[in-house]
Amino acid sequence: MGTAGRFQAAMSRFIGMAALLAVSFGGRFSSQPGLPASSLPDTVITIRANSSTLEFDPPAIAARQGTRLRLRFVNEGTLPHNLVITRDEEDIDSLAAAASRAGKDFVPHALEAKLVAWTPLASPGQTVEVTFVVPPPGVYTYVCLMTGHTNSMMGTLRSLR
Repeated sequence: MGTAGRFQAAMSRFIGMAALLAVSFGGRFSSQPGLPASSLPDTVITIRANSSTLEFDPPAIAARQGTRLRLRFVNEGTLPHNLVITRDEEDIDSLAAAASRAGKDFVPHALEAKLVAWTPLASPGQTVEVTFVVPPPGVYTYVCLMTGHTNSMMGTLRSLR
């Protein structure tokens, strides 16, 4: 990876951590320079998939319960991915099996009651978003339900009081 690539990766991690800190302390995160954070209607957090690794960056985020959260998923990887937030980590295996059968966007729409939110499938180089209200306090797993990605491509959303 060249200097520009390392710089971009470092900035991506910094922005992700800044978002985590801002949300954890009740602030708003603005990814638009010059725009006052207080004028944003939603909290925005960016999550990325990089290269051919099956990982989310950052692997953990936090937001206050009841916040209208906009997740921006940037697929900088080499494979298609989605980002699905589950209500219960115990359901991930059955959701993955249903997603594999569903194909297309790899979201098991018949089981939406077991999901908090989801993005459409993002091809390499594509950015997708989902906006939702952060559920009650707890830890929620986000996962890529693309066949073969589920066991390693996971992260956590911590909902705070």
